[in-house]
Amino acid sequence: MKMKCCVKLLVMFVAVIGLYATPAMAGSSVTLTKTDGTSVTISMEKMMEMPVTEFYTSTPWTNGIQKFRGVDFKLLLDTAGIDAETVRVSALNDYSVMVPANVLRTDGAILAYHMNDAEMSVREKGPFWVVFPYDKDVRFQTDAYWAYSVWQVKAIDGQN
Repeated sequence: MKMKCCVKLLVMFVAVIGLYATPAMAGSSVTLTKTDGTSVTISMEKMMEMPVTEFYTSTPWTNGIQKFRGVDFKLLLDTAGIDAETVRVSALNDYSVMVPANVLRTDGAILAYHMNDAEMSVREKGPFWVVFPYDKDVRFQTDAYWAYSVWQVKAIDGQN
């Protein structure tokens, strides 16, 4: 009985470690939903085929300057047909935040899928992370922008 319980715990431990240690890669996707409820799911592969935006910046959650690569939010929202004034960005752990769409469209935000030329595992805030060029403007170094910087993004939904 004790051995069976230990085996179950070991299996659960290995499964959890695997979830957090594996790279984002092939199975990763993000779902974008318009205000009318129609949605599109974009895979990591499709995301990487879109025009790239990259920049270097420090963040409150990493050490030193990091290189981020991803898709500009204006392009991403336009591609999905999301023209809402506000979007809800949701994470794998069900954290979500309401973000004014114009902030994402005009302030240089990207949905990052690479940090320092590598895909991000869930443990490393991946597979997708809302990142602003924080070092470019002090207004990006505020609680509001840090709250908008959702990592482990799973969904982006237009809101009325």
